[in-house]
Amino acid sequence: MDVKTEIITIGNELITGLQVDTNGPYLAQRLFSRGISVQRMISVGDGVEAIAGALKDSIKRADLVIITGGLGSTRDDITTEVATNILKKKLVFSPETLDHINKILVSYNVPMTEGQKKQAYFPEGAEIIPNPKGTAAGFLIKEGKTLMAFFPGVPRELKTMFEETIMPRLENEWKRETYFQSRTLRLFGISESKADDLLKDILENQKEITLAFLPIFPETNVRITIQKKDNEEACARLAYWEKKIRERLEHHVFGTDDDTMEEVVGNLLRKARATIAVAESCTGGLIGHRLTNIPGSSDYLERVVVVYSNQAKIDLLKVPEEVIRTHGAVSEITAKLMAEGIRNSAGTTLGLATTGIAGPAGGRPDKPVGTVFISLTDGKETSTKEYHLPGDRQQIKWMTSAVALNQVRRYILTKKNS
Repeated sequence: MDVKTEIITIGNELITGLQVDTNGPYLAQRLFSRGISVQRMISVGDGVEAIAGALKDSIKRADLVIITGGLGSTRDDITTEVATNILKKKLVFSPETLDHINKILVSYNVPMTEGQKKQAYFPEGAEIIPNPKGTAAGFLIKEGKTLMAFFPGVPRELKTMFEETIMPRLENEWKRETYFQSRTLRLFGISESKADDLLKDILENQKEITLAFLPIFPETNVRITIQKKDNEEACARLAYWEKKIRERLEHHVFGTDDDTMEEVVGNLLRKARATIAVAESCTGGLIGHRLTNIPGSSDYLERVVVVYSNQAKIDLLKVPEEVIRTHGAVSEITAKLMAEGIRNSAGTTLGLATTGIAGPAGGRPDKPVGTVFISLTDGKETSTKEYHLPGDRQQIKWMTSAVALNQVRRYILTKKNS
């Protein structure tokens, strides 16, 4: 059956822009994976009228309403009280919940406050959802045909509770009629319009899949979605279309779903049994930061050196002073010598270097802001490329790190296939 579903996220921080709501998108994605499309998603502030109005509206329309936020211990956490009032229920005390709260506070050596005691009260008839990671328990309650699920707004607490309560409940409450399967292909080095052009002829007359382009700087992601009455068929047809689209987009596809460029590059380095050392100027250690975000990166990353000044390039990488004086720190020859210098000093398979002008100052007519040189060497061959990247300082730095990592990815794949 079609489960009419709505999501309400509560908190002044959400409607004032102080915090971006991540709970709503997470819930929508998880529900979608179960074949349930969310009809409405709204954020409201911590006021009585706003919360009550949103709840009343959703109860009129929806079979399932998921509410996050406002279950904490401060005076602006009023979701439980508002829900109890509009449902014309009484607040009922749960000694088990209070005991759980007390145990958590004792473990942190924190005394209990009156605010925390109120977290042990729930609407009469509610089914309590334990919170293994915090003091704010959630609860389930029905009003007519509508099942309402209340969760705390802390994302890590919400996710655990949601997975353990609502996802299993969906199988019992509502029979699945269709199966959705989806895959996101992560693309780099290609625009949304170019990707669309490449796929145009194979997608023009088909009605089996839907395709969504999701530009997330500096990538362009493509989400493939398919809906079938049989899950095995959905999986098989998704695999067919993924293969077809990959063949058309070729090397621009660097990963799927939650893959990151640094994770993909790390896996390729490990499989190739290759090591890398990085010399960074304009990126200021960002490439090293991204690589070391991946557990086990010490298997392939030997060292990262930030050589921001000219003297650092001379002292640490043996770039001749004459080269910098003649060609400049931001030049093809300097980038080449940086990559070769870091590889020679580290004794690694690969040496990678970046130098450029991230701005906003420092540009000139022949080398405007955004001019970047990236060099990669394996000791036999050195490839140095010049780029002119758009954006502000942070965007140029991030884009440079992404292009550099992609250069490593392309190098390893080319060697693998040669």
